[in-house]
Amino acid sequence: MTDVFSLTTSGAWRKLNRLCVDASQAKEMPVNNTQLHAINYVSIAPYSTEDGTHYLAEVANEDALAACNLSLYRASLLFAYKHVVNKDYQLAHEECCHAISNLEAGLNRLGITPELERHDLTKNARGFVNSLASQAELQQARIKGKIASHLVFILGMHRSGTSAITGMLAQAGFAAPTDQMPANIVNPKGFWESLSIAKLNEDFLEKMESHWSSSLPLPAGWSESISAREWRSSLINLISEVFRGAELPTIKDPRFCTLILGLESWLESRLIETSIIIPIRNPLEVYNSLIKAQGTDLNNTLRLWIHSILTAEQFTRGYRRKFISFDILIQDPASVLEACLKLVELGADPEKTASILKYYTEDRTEAFDQATAFIDKSLRRQRAILTEKDFSETGRTRDTMLIKLASEIYRAIISHITDDESISRVLDEMAPRLVRALT
Repeated sequence: MTDVFSLTTSGAWRKLNRLCVDASQAKEMPVNNTQLHAINYVSIAPYSTEDGTHYLAEVANEDALAACNLSLYRASLLFAYKHVVNKDYQLAHEECCHAISNLEAGLNRLGITPELERHDLTKNARGFVNSLASQAELQQARIKGKIASHLVFILGMHRSGTSAITGMLAQAGFAAPTDQMPANIVNPKGFWESLSIAKLNEDFLEKMESHWSSSLPLPAGWSESISAREWRSSLINLISEVFRGAELPTIKDPRFCTLILGLESWLESRLIETSIIIPIRNPLEVYNSLIKAQGTDLNNTLRLWIHSILTAEQFTRGYRRKFISFDILIQDPASVLEACLKLVELGADPEKTASILKYYTEDRTEAFDQATAFIDKSLRRQRAILTEKDFSETGRTRDTMLIKLASEIYRAIISHITDDESISRVLDEMAPRLVRALT
């Protein structure tokens, strides 16, 4: 069974809720009714208006002491949330320690034990506080109308069609940032990307001793750190500023391929809906495009492509997402726009997004055609070819191995691009070889 303890202490309310739904529907899951009531109870966020007393009563019928522990957990959690709203993180930390201790005791009595026999109470509480703080800020931003109810993220490696697809969505009525990167010879139709958000992300990567071009993983536990909490706080302010509360803000920055993990507390909050669009392009085409734009060499480009694709895929599992083939985007932009609109429709508030969803009709409107006309074949200026000069004498074997590895990942995703679960399964099957090859 999924580790309920770790999900709860990271504020993963959406995953906990999904676990309850799945357990209710799948009789083969090893969860009895009392355990299910307990999970339902702890899956209620501290800012939720949902009344969970009936769940607690059902637990008490089976084990009164367990119910008492869970009740004390809830009380401490509510105090902790009050403290994070007031930005008193020390008191919030103390309350989270009490909450975690009572949570563990209650779950243990019900036979729901943490996967790890030992856990660092202080570390867990610190991460819990930082997650709660980010969710509190998100809640306040939503109440004040500073952030839309539905965010759209465009994740993808540099030069993979992220600008093209974001520009097309902007033509279809999705919100674009007010401080866009100016168009240039590299992207004559524009980047459709916020300058201030890109700078914030790059500054944060620098703080993590990383860079947009690095394929090395960020430090363990970075997403639960104080620095990540501060980054999320700044990001809320920037999204509010550059999108001005508009519905369906389309947030694009290749750095989010890695940094999306740092937004897990937002994604799990159940305060917002998200749609994640992941364009993917042949890695050799990306290399030929990126070397002209940035001068990055073959080895670094391939490592960055592999890192970006694998982390984006791994960190977005379980969320509403869609992989988009760059080839299809260029050849048949109408089908891509329809797929994106359908993805967004699944989590949209019809009253707030009617002007967007009207494009998703059997009879394509003039506006739909104008949006797809943003894409033209001239956007594809590179091909998947390499010349002898692309290989150094010392790096020939290494680069050839990376080409094969990146190409295999690309083919695996493209061949299963309409089946999200199959993409994850195939990449999991490849994981042991990927680890050996990249270390």
